Amino acid sequence: MIVSSFFPGRIRLRDEVFKDNDIFSALYSAVGSHSAVKKIERNEKTGSVLVEYIPENLPMEKLLALKDELLSLGKLAESYNKKNKPIILEKIQEIEKKLK
Repeated sequence: MIVSSFFPGRIRLRDEVFKDNDIFSALYSAVGSHSAVKKIERNEKTGSVLVEYIPENLPMEKLLALKDELLSLGKLAESYNKKNKPIILEKIQEIEKKLK
């Protein structure tokens, strides 16, 4: 998983794993549940996900605290297949819990 752009208020992630509807739905639900998130868009063809949020409502400290979880998710995404899909979905749930 690549963070292709990141600055306060906007994060773009890219990976083939986001082409999977179940995984994108889980990510959408997990990230979209935070009150700071304004919009989540996916480009299914490229596997790109754009998250726009209100930076004042989602401090950088909270995002930095998620760094290890996101790196772990990225490692799982590198070997994405039907067999590890449940593990990826579990990791997204862990991220959701830490966002709250």
